[in-house]
Amino acid sequence: MEKRSTSGTRIINALFLAIVSLLAVAAIALPSARAADLSAAEVCDREAGSIFDLQRNQTFPAVSAEDIRIGVALSACREAYNQKSGARTEFQLARVLDKAGQKTQSLRILGEAAEHGHALAMTNYAVLVGEQGDTATEFALNQKAAAAGNVLAAYNLGVSYRDGMGTPVNGKLAIEWFERASLAGDDVAAFNLAVILDEGKLVPEDNAKAAKLYRLAADRGNVDAMVNLGLMLENGEGTAKGIPAARAIFRKAANEGDAFAERKLAELTGNDALQTAMLGKTSRIK
Repeated sequence: MEKRSTSGTRIINALFLAIVSLLAVAAIALPSARAADLSAAEVCDREAGSIFDLQRNQTFPAVSAEDIRIGVALSACREAYNQKSGARTEFQLARVLDKAGQKTQSLRILGEAAEHGHALAMTNYAVLVGEQGDTATEFALNQKAAAAGNVLAAYNLGVSYRDGMGTPVNGKLAIEWFERASLAGDDVAAFNLAVILDEGKLVPEDNAKAAKLYRLAADRGNVDAMVNLGLMLENGEGTAKGIPAARAIFRKAANEGDAFAERKLAELTGNDALQTAMLGKTSRIK
């Protein structure tokens, strides 16, 4: 349920489920009964904590949206919510409800968590509000969340300043917020920062810095950055020209399924083959 600004029913046989449940109970019924000692709020933390949440209960590892066990998480988080366990529980309940497809309830409780100061709830709610056209509120919520250190909010502020959503366009501030998100390890922020410097529309063009940032984002696995870095290597723009290096980075992007990278790889490979053939003909003439 972690959202960026824009620029994701299984039917289980009841008998099988019952057998699995009995086996699970038998496995848990060991001398150590720590799990039974957890409060509803702690079980909610264990089952629905997000890696993007700086306010997460660090006792438990983060849980990706795909790995949320809806039955266990929903029961625990609802109970903790009814016990008024705080904004983190509200956010986590909203996260589980979203995963369960209960979008209306999720949005309502997410709004409560945002109102109560939960940073990740604020930036998630901001995106949803922005999609409904209220970009001013979206911007204000992201400001609050970014001030609390949320990386996604920092990225979203970069988008707002770049595109003029809820605030005037400001290239300098767009770069500042994308840099903050990039320093925290965000590959998309590094890519967008590189694009701003590469294009030179919002700030003076700086191809050398853009190439470095494309490489940083590419090293983090960003396919778009791989493609743009390949083009810069091919043309010697912002970095030393290197066809073998360009071919290597295009191959890496092509292996990730990028069609443009596949075409560029074929083009560069074909050119090399043609040059080799021409050299061979020259040698025979001599």
